[in-house]
Amino acid sequence: MTAAPVQPPLSTSGRYIVDADGRRVRLAGVNWYGAHEDDGVAAGLERTGRRALAARIARHGFNSVRLPFSLWMTEQTTPVPDEYLAANPDLSGATPIQVYDACVEALTGAGLIVIPNCHTLDAGWCCSEHDESGMWFNDRWPAAKYLATWQDMAVRYRSNPMVAGMDIMNEPRRSRVGGRVLTPTWGTGPATDIAAMYTAAGNLIHEVSPEVLIICEGLGFAADLTGVARNPVRLRRPGKVVYSLHDYSWFHPAGQPRAAYLDQMHRAGGYILTEDTAPLWIGEFGNDTRSLDNFGRAASPQSAWWNNVEAWITEYDVDWCWWPLNPTQPRGTVPVTGQQRSRWGDPEHWGLLAPDWRGVANPQVLDILKALIPPRTGPGVS
Repeated sequence: MTAAPVQPPLSTSGRYIVDADGRRVRLAGVNWYGAHEDDGVAAGLERTGRRALAARIARHGFNSVRLPFSLWMTEQTTPVPDEYLAANPDLSGATPIQVYDACVEALTGAGLIVIPNCHTLDAGWCCSEHDESGMWFNDRWPAAKYLATWQDMAVRYRSNPMVAGMDIMNEPRRSRVGGRVLTPTWGTGPATDIAAMYTAAGNLIHEVSPEVLIICEGLGFAADLTGVARNPVRLRRPGKVVYSLHDYSWFHPAGQPRAAYLDQMHRAGGYILTEDTAPLWIGEFGNDTRSLDNFGRAASPQSAWWNNVEAWITEYDVDWCWWPLNPTQPRGTVPVTGQQRSRWGDPEHWGLLAPDWRGVANPQVLDILKALIPPRTGPGVS
């Protein structure tokens, strides 16, 4: 199974993302993480060639990859240690942003849409309310630097049309800045207004790369897009705004009934689809792939959330991106607190690939996701 070729640039038509020919493109992808963490480099490059990995992702039928980074990563001039690049020896001596560039090139070369995402400010594991990355600025990274970095990223990839969307900020949430705890707001006007930040960032990006989709995550760890109803993000260039929710089991009560789940998701942001306002992308959702009990294929209390999210994505034909592709983790500590979360090579139990980065961890789980890839509705869908 290989995804249909994408004809960039992408834009929006009501609730759908469409390609240059006006045909629907349902984003169905994977998160490949690590570049935002301690060493500024995506995990797995010590075990598999990046081009082979890109071809593998495409061969499984996915059409897109969300690629997190940190502001810290973009400024590093020290080369990535060779041990993290053992399967990509041509990258020896490359800085983190140069390795990131090489991954983008490999992914887009395989026909995959790449969506850079500013996951953190400081390098490290994400996310908590103590890592000081819940706003787009903190005591070390001013807001102007955040916006300038996004414009720099747009310049960096403007000649590559398959870098077709930019996910501006990961999981907005409370954050300590200047000794005070700030909470991001939506459409309120003051310095905490994330909708205003999305507008500013999107317009700056479009000054140099006018075709890129601007992806705007909701408040409360990307779980709340209620503010869009009264204050949609309006860019100078129309047809380029996509909204994003994240969804995990802990966002819901244990054993939540289907009707209650569907109502919660509708109020949180699903109404954006039913009212034909804009596309909605689940930029992260995931589960432990080691057991089918987690995926509703056996009677188990662990399956309630998956049964619900699978039904919602299917019924409303939602765009999505699995967290994660990775079968192993990078070195990760929580910024500010210094709490260690992972060592390089620790297993990632939610990953789709086998530990060697070549095989598949659980083929039945992959089959479940593949069933969610084809779009059911939209322009050009028969």
